Amino acid sequence: MKIKLVFVSLVSFVAIAFLIYQWWPSPERAIKNRLGGLAKTLSVPANDGDLGRVTRVAELRHYFAQDVRVRAGASGPEITSRDALLGLIGAWTPPPGGWTIEFVDVQVTLGQQATSARVYLTAKVSGHDARTSEPTLDAREANFSMAKQDGDWVVTSVEAAETLQRPGSQD
Repeated sequence: MKIKLVFVSLVSFVAIAFLIYQWWPSPERAIKNRLGGLAKTLSVPANDGDLGRVTRVAELRHYFAQDVRVRAGASGPEITSRDALLGLIGAWTPPPGGWTIEFVDVQVTLGQQATSARVYLTAKVSGHDARTSEPTLDAREANFSMAKQDGDWVVTSVEAAETLQRPGSQD
């Protein structure tokens, strides 16, 4: 009888400890959740319209620092402000059929005061080719810098590099 009580107590303690660990706030988990929200906001549904695009661009404002710096590849142009980035995203017309963005293989390294972080990830973009309707997949590695501003984690810089070779490309 005593052994059963000890066993039940131990199992209960482990279960409670696990739940506390899952719900306990951690900067790494907050950053990953924030990036998940960013990926969802950047994704474009198949039946998207102008209102959806405007809403997404307005939501994106909350994910980026005002002085964000974005560079797509080593030789690509650099965007140096949130307004310029949002203007570019707002003016761009997504392909028909939409797309889904996922951030995978996310690795977070916190700064000393846990108010900044470096994030290494792979951005996967899946959709459909406009001409053939065949599924498409593109992936790029990216290095994000993030900072905690006004209680939220925001992206302060992004550097992207191509990781998958596309059909027909030359080495």
